[in-house]
Amino acid sequence: MKATRCKRAQAPWQWLVALAFAVLPLVSAAQTAFTTQAVNVRAGPDRSFPLVAWLQPGTRVSVVGCIDGWRWCDVVVGFNRGWVYSRYLSMTHRNQPTVILHNGAWLGIPLITFGLVPYWDLHYRNRPWWNDRNAWASRPPPPVWHPPPHRPPPVVRPPPPRPPPGARPPAPRPPPSGRPPSGPRPEPPPFGPPPAGEVPGGRPPSGGRPPGRPGSNTGSPGG
Repeated sequence: MKATRCKRAQAPWQWLVALAFAVLPLVSAAQTAFTTQAVNVRAGPDRSFPLVAWLQPGTRVSVVGCIDGWRWCDVVVGFNRGWVYSRYLSMTHRNQPTVILHNGAWLGIPLITFGLVPYWDLHYRNRPWWNDRNAWASRPPPPVWHPPPHRPPPVVRPPPPRPPPGARPPAPRPPPSGRPPSGPRPEPPPFGPPPAGEVPGGRPPSGGRPPGRPGSNTGSPGG
């Protein structure tokens, strides 16, 4: 009974040891890269995973592989292992520093998968968030990155043609002032004799009485 219990108790550790030996060839075949700036090492291929370590610019790391799209890479640095965003990892290709993002295929970096529970069991047993691995594993996966759609190049219109040498540009026109256009003013009515009962100048006869007939008596009746 005791021997059986010991075998059952050692079974998980034997499984981890076997998994570690299976990972050793991948680590030995890892490629060397350098961080291009200060970066975080995460416990999974997404910025929402717990922080494992912080690396300074120019830190040398061993790249085990990257997930589909070569956006996050599994790296080993010292006693730490985790995931770094590939935009901040550079490798030498044809004697030129080349960022892994968008160039992982040319650099020959293998594509690998990520299993949270076995990965954490192998590397993070002494971390405070290891006990929450099942809760982390039940979370929905991070969104899959897709390249942006292709946009047509902008249309470049040629500049307007220049006038030949010696030609003068037209004089600028003054802005409209809002007044009606100037033209001939209306003429006054033609001069003529005044109407009957009016004298020149528009005044009535003296005394305000109409003029009498010639030879008529202007006195009072019976006078």
